[in-house]
Amino acid sequence: MKLPRSLNFQDNAVLKKYHLMELYSGIGGMRYAIEAAGIHFEVVAAFDINPFVNKIYCHNFGFHHLSRNILSLTAAEVECLKVDIITLSPPCQPFTRVGLKRDIEDERTNSFLHVLNIISELQKKPLYLILENVQGFESSQTRNKLIETLEKGGYRYQEFLLSPKDFGIPNSRLRYYIIAKQQQLPFSFDCVQEVLFKMPKETYSWTAVCEKCCHQQYSASIPRCSVGHFLEENPEEYFSSFLISDDELLKHWTVFDMVNKSGTNSCCFTKAYRHYAQGTGSVLFSVKDSEVSDILSHVTAANVSENKLALLKKLQLRYFTPKEIANIMCFPKEFDFPEDVTIRQRYKALGNSLNVFVAACVIQLLFET
Repeated sequence: MKLPRSLNFQDNAVLKKYHLMELYSGIGGMRYAIEAAGIHFEVVAAFDINPFVNKIYCHNFGFHHLSRNILSLTAAEVECLKVDIITLSPPCQPFTRVGLKRDIEDERTNSFLHVLNIISELQKKPLYLILENVQGFESSQTRNKLIETLEKGGYRYQEFLLSPKDFGIPNSRLRYYIIAKQQQLPFSFDCVQEVLFKMPKETYSWTAVCEKCCHQQYSASIPRCSVGHFLEENPEEYFSSFLISDDELLKHWTVFDMVNKSGTNSCCFTKAYRHYAQGTGSVLFSVKDSEVSDILSHVTAANVSENKLALLKKLQLRYFTPKEIANIMCFPKEFDFPEDVTIRQRYKALGNSLNVFVAACVIQLLFET
């Protein structure tokens, strides 16, 4: 997946091969986004402490992470690598309700605060910085430390809260992004000292990139791709292990977010997908929209569990496969998982990743002049 080159795209960004350092590199979402944005780069270092995401990253890129605690990284090491771009997706738990929102008091912020100290110490600072995190980071003390570091280091920057659904993708995943560049490098828009909830200039829609959308006519009243464009095309038996069990149907049918292939939205897929039923991502039904409300009304009226179950099974509810979630998050078609990474580990890895297309649009904005 490649974005069409912007008319105002900085020529130097196309010609120069930038040295990229990936911190908290995960399964490579940010790297895929930089590729999609059309930036020429060479990865000089990639750090993540999680062995499962490192295995997935190496499987797809053939590049071995430094599976090492970022707290052991020094400014001298970074200086030697002559880094031009740093990407960061630091741990999000300190800024979430589940993580108790302990912010700067949470020890999981220690490595990121260490990175900020390193950036402050560098004689030759990176030209560009890109950071992604969850909603909530924008109001944290950790964010304030980041802004302080950027301003003292001579960077200009812009913050965003963006969701894939606003880019033509049928998924809600509101995330914080900040892009920063050295003062001598102008932005193509006027920066403002507030978080933007949309791009400051017209950007691309996924419908212009999606191969299936390109073969269809879309009106203004249908601004997003349908969920069906992201589903795997496999024999029915392939999906049998993703069918929701009878026990889960009876226990959780009232809290599932149900969508079908014609739908144009889905809930945010988290690392707890398939482990918890509520608020961790949507499930897929195979019957027509018009039949769902009728089936569910009969389920509500049924008094016997056996009757409820028989009705619920008509919905043919199943979980999205890891590959389908990766598709919805706009990972390229060739993205894959090693066979020895379990389904549970795949869901967790994806839940901690980002939407590649949204990140690519933001990154391209960073390099435009």
